[in-house]
Amino acid sequence: MLISDSHEFVFVHIRKAAGTSMKEILAPWSLPRPAGWWKRILSRAGLQKDYHQLVLRAHEPIRTAETCMPADRFERYFKFTFVRNPWDRLVSEYEFLRQTPAHGRHRKVVAMAHFQEFVEFQARRKDAYQLNLLTDANGKICLDFIGRFEQLQQDFAEVCRRIGLDAKPLRHLKNSHRGDYHDYFTPELARSVAKTWGEEIEAFGYRFEAS
Repeated sequence: MLISDSHEFVFVHIRKAAGTSMKEILAPWSLPRPAGWWKRILSRAGLQKDYHQLVLRAHEPIRTAETCMPADRFERYFKFTFVRNPWDRLVSEYEFLRQTPAHGRHRKVVAMAHFQEFVEFQARRKDAYQLNLLTDANGKICLDFIGRFEQLQQDFAEVCRRIGLDAKPLRHLKNSHRGDYHDYFTPELARSVAKTWGEEIEAFGYRFEAS
């Protein structure tokens, strides 16, 4: 997550939705990450109530900003994120983890016998669901703008317009070698994802498009 006082925005970074590319442009206008192990401990324990001193994780839920920011600022700041087709996103994360030896989950993923095992593994992980990062304490989406990975440059240009920055082309960072996402799914596995991730599929209007 990034928070900017100068341009009054809160950016919720969802995994494998081009967040790293956007952060490259947004970070210079965002609050610096506080240094010190004690601040990290207070932040992880939920005891740091001043968002200027909060050590934000990369994929922090919007509820953290809602809790730690003054209510008037949270309401006023432009809150945005980018989401991605859940079937495509699963494939993207799968191949990224397989191809990134330095990642903490690399060994676990490469030891899996097949892609279906990875999907079942992700289904048990709370942070594998985009919707979990975007809802308030009442379960309602509390963002002002939800961009789409599928129309990334167009939607990011709109974000830049709304926060007063010049829109710049996004670089493709953390890319991985992979095929068309349809090729990873059997019909049964595609239906299983539709059921497991059904809430966010319905919320964002995604479907398993024909290849």
